[in-house]
Amino acid sequence: MTSVRRTAVVVLITLAAACTGGDDPLVARSVTLVPDLTSYKTVSLTASTTDTRHAPAGTFNYQLVDGAIDWYVFATHLKPGRAYRVLLTAADGKEYAVASRRAAADGSLGAHGVETALMNRQCVGSEDPSRRPILSAKSLRVAVKSDGSASGVSTNDMLGSRSALPCGGNGDGIFDYVLESADSVPVGR
Repeated sequence: MTSVRRTAVVVLITLAAACTGGDDPLVARSVTLVPDLTSYKTVSLTASTTDTRHAPAGTFNYQLVDGAIDWYVFATHLKPGRAYRVLLTAADGKEYAVASRRAAADGSLGAHGVETALMNRQCVGSEDPSRRPILSAKSLRVAVKSDGSASGVSTNDMLGSRSALPCGGNGDGIFDYVLESADSVPVGR
């Protein structure tokens, strides 16, 4: 119910921000919403390279609720306009691409998701692990890497088991890790 209320508030604020009043046409305006993360746990994301000058930095904020994980990633000092993937890696090494977003003009990035199961939500190569419950992972590592995929949809669904996944990357084939969690996120028993 909380996520429904949160979504409703976001929609209402977006609609209110778009309305200028009078007979002027509606023009979308940028609205920044800051989530209340007081009940969330935080894991630091540190640069994957040793170059510390203007090195990227970030956080992974999460909350486990009834076998699902509600998460936010915030990062700074990324390349503006570049697409990045958010990855969750289970204790057994299986990696899941759960989001892809572009860094803002100032090099910041924000992403949010609610995972009820571990599964890829972005196009991946032929090594696509099957969907599984969050709790089966025991723990998760978090990373942000460059999204080198081309635009469009994936064509690697050989078995027809699910819809093609979106590809919205940079189109350059570069998938370098930029940020990684030093600590694991405990999710299972």
